[in-house]
Amino acid sequence: MLYKQLFELSILHDYYRDKVCPDLSVEPTPECSRVLRGHRLIVKNKVNGIVVITPVYSENSENSENSEQKPWVELADNLQFTFILKLKNQDFIDFTDIDWKPVDNVSYHFSNENNNENKASDLDIIHTQWCYIKVPRVQTIFGIVDIYNNSSMSKDLNQGSDYKITFNAKKQPWYYYLVTDQLTNGDEFLIEDKDPTRKPEIKFTRSTSADAKETDPIFSALNQQFPESQQYCFKSDSEIACQEAGRQNIQLLIKKKNELGDPSVWIDHLPNPPNHNGIKVINALKYL
Repeated sequence: MLYKQLFELSILHDYYRDKVCPDLSVEPTPECSRVLRGHRLIVKNKVNGIVVITPVYSENSENSENSEQKPWVELADNLQFTFILKLKNQDFIDFTDIDWKPVDNVSYHFSNENNNENKASDLDIIHTQWCYIKVPRVQTIFGIVDIYNNSSMSKDLNQGSDYKITFNAKKQPWYYYLVTDQLTNGDEFLIEDKDPTRKPEIKFTRSTSADAKETDPIFSALNQQFPESQQYCFKSDSEIACQEAGRQNIQLLIKKKNELGDPSVWIDHLPNPPNHNGIKVINALKYL
């Protein structure tokens, strides 16, 4: 028996270099499983989504290769397929531009219900309350996907139908807190982006605990932990998008000139701040 793709669902994320997002699983609801079985449809999992295939027949059996191929079991107009999205990677929340918490009684709802174009397209997204979703309550559920057999789904299975859910990486300022001893002049320190290929360049502005207009909890914590030290904060001038690959060549410099007349490098590649808060503490005491 010949099988063809009925539709494909891909989850994409610009956090990843290849855009392929492996952080969510896609599972049919019990009712959807019944619909799939009744139409002899098979769900095949892939790294970032699913492919639903169907047995097909050709209306023109004499030239089946070029004739229009249709599902073996006819699909009713607007037949609904509902899938559950579950989080596999809890860090997904830290690097994704979404407003969602596991404790909220809110889920994301993705759907092609209002999509009338027969081409690869992103699903519409809305927030919805749990009480409107007839699926088992599972703590790790992130969202619901509804795929309808409407005009966006190709009737010719030689073409197939592709749907996408696309996530954007979270953007946030970066904060480097530098801890030095009392004798070192903190005004001599710089943090600079030395990657000539990066556009736009990441720039940082330095401040001290005395510059803070309001109490900074990070400064307060560092002052308690290192009472005989000075603390400085270097904040990025712009928000920086989270990404899978670390950004290199963010350097900690001191204005003291080297033999070439350039600022001396203390740390070649500062570790990137963590995705969940964008804050990194650099303890320079161990270098002094």
